[in-house]
Amino acid sequence: MAITNLESAQSLFVGQGDIIVFDAINDYGTADLTSLTNPKSLGQIHEDSSDWTGDDVSVEEIRDEQGDLITATVSAGTLAFEFNIASTSQTVIETFLKGVGISSAALAAIWPTPSEGTAPTVTAVGFGVDLPVITRPIGWLNDEKKRLLLFPKGKITSNLTINDGLLEVHCAVMAEYVDRPSLKTGMVFSSSAEAAYGD
Repeated sequence: MAITNLESAQSLFVGQGDIIVFDAINDYGTADLTSLTNPKSLGQIHEDSSDWTGDDVSVEEIRDEQGDLITATVSAGTLAFEFNIASTSQTVIETFLKGVGISSAALAAIWPTPSEGTAPTVTAVGFGVDLPVITRPIGWLNDEKKRLLLFPKGKITSNLTINDGLLEVHCAVMAEYVDRPSLKTGMVFSSSAEAAYGD
């Protein structure tokens, strides 16, 4: 029997070129690819913070009294990754930490300024009240931005962290189960053209 190659050339997924988040999907029971709307680049992600955190498939062996294998039960692994967003803008905090913009005339009054200076423009965002968990489609682009690992139903949990002296938003993503004709729990897209997200 002749042995042939499974594929004529390897298709590699290398590096991280961008992280893309989409608007939340209201009803996964009827969702399809057109439900992936308003893609946004998360901008600068701290170097070396992007990491795969998914668990491998686990196998539990069932043996007889002599130690011989009877059968094995298999539990599916998980699809998960994490990253640190370098920005702590109001938009990022509102989106990932469920922050709320604070509107008060007293904001400028509490900011110390020289007596001869003019009152500064001061904004504030509060967080830490609601559990910072959101569910959205989210994707990881490879270094060439021609392949996309997509979780259509990504559960994203976030918190603040300090990395190399920089205050950042740390996000952990886990793919939740989806089984629709054009949406699956995990998906890999490939294109001949570079993705233009964030341009």
